[in-house]
Amino acid sequence: MSDTPETPRRAPRALTVLAGIAIVFLLLAGLYVGYQTMHILFPPNTYETAMLATVSDTVDAEGVLLFNESYVAGGGTLGYLAADGERVSAGTAVAEVYSDASQAALRQQLTQLGDQIDLLQKSQNVSATQLDTMRKERSSALYDLMDALDSGEYDETEKGTEEYLLAQNKLWVITGEVTDFSGQIAALADQEASVQAQLGTPTQITAPQTGYFIRSASSGRLNAGAGDILALSATDLKAYIESEPETALDGCVGKIVSGFSWQYAGVCSAKEGQKLLGQDGKPLKKSVQIRFPGQVETPLKASVTEVSIDEESGLTRFVITCEVINGDVLRLNKANAQIIVGESTGLLVPAAAVHYLKEDGSEAETQGENYIPGVYVKYGNLARFCKIDPVDDAHPLVTEGDHILVLPSGTANSVSQVRLYDEIIVSGQNLYDGKLL
Repeated sequence: MSDTPETPRRAPRALTVLAGIAIVFLLLAGLYVGYQTMHILFPPNTYETAMLATVSDTVDAEGVLLFNESYVAGGGTLGYLAADGERVSAGTAVAEVYSDASQAALRQQLTQLGDQIDLLQKSQNVSATQLDTMRKERSSALYDLMDALDSGEYDETEKGTEEYLLAQNKLWVITGEVTDFSGQIAALADQEASVQAQLGTPTQITAPQTGYFIRSASSGRLNAGAGDILALSATDLKAYIESEPETALDGCVGKIVSGFSWQYAGVCSAKEGQKLLGQDGKPLKKSVQIRFPGQVETPLKASVTEVSIDEESGLTRFVITCEVINGDVLRLNKANAQIIVGESTGLLVPAAAVHYLKEDGSEAETQGENYIPGVYVKYGNLARFCKIDPVDDAHPLVTEGDHILVLPSGTANSVSQVRLYDEIIVSGQNLYDGKLL
């Protein structure tokens, strides 16, 4: 009888383990396929919150800006003493001519010294009772400066830096860390006198009349007069706009725009023009707003003075008068514009979420006469059908991308039942009023 131990039979056990793993894998794969199939056959509901929004009714146009402008002759190596958009009186020096480039650097240095002296003089004009006010002003100036840097508005950073330094200097005076800035002011004044002596007296160019100054490098001019442009028909005006009518202010230091009233002569499609023209042949709305996307974003109040629709060409010609002026507007000659003819406020609802119910409560495929429009809203774990206003003269369709504007529940002369922050069911299977979600 042998004492040799019997060798364990491991092969069948290994096969059993592998078979078990394969079965688990197949089960998981089957569950995944089943899950995906269920999602395809019965997709989950998707929701969007109804949020309040204001949508502008706009007319997109192209046109030219017409100013009452005159030109300031001059040339050479120039240094500017007036900023774009600055209002100057007749005889005010707007620029000076340098004999060489070094004078330009001296003028810049002289300007910086003057700004520093002015800042320090303002810093001394403070009383001890303003401590809390100065702390708030310093914090506000710092936040404004950081916002300007964060948003890339680098033109505002210089102003923000000055306001922060002014608040900080005043705090030093109030807290006694600095008695006054008289010593620094005196030293800067000595430097200013020295730089002024080196600069000498460059030839100055003055404004020929009172108005708003624009540098030649910042703008140009149109190659036709305002009267000739205003006499053009819709087709001729469009052709003129597309002919690249802007020319450089060669041989000029800049231009002076007198007064604050200017005009925009533009064209748009005949369909868009219906928003400007009334049935009596007069402007539909006297008061509008105008903005220039990418150039002057802030809407400016204006009035429509002329509108005519040329059905044959499919164009509308119009003239808008504006009495708000600034440096950004004055830089423009030809520009695309948006005319804001009205604004509507309501709840933004996805257009895809709108359903139409027949009188018997069943759902229609599309909108039809006497069908009730509405959306399904999630109330707890139930879907509720909420009416919205039908599109009619009293409730025109206002769209914003893939959304429509719906009046909130409780609005006068409205049947809408949708409320702010309602969870709108954008898509779902077999929706009906009272369905358990």
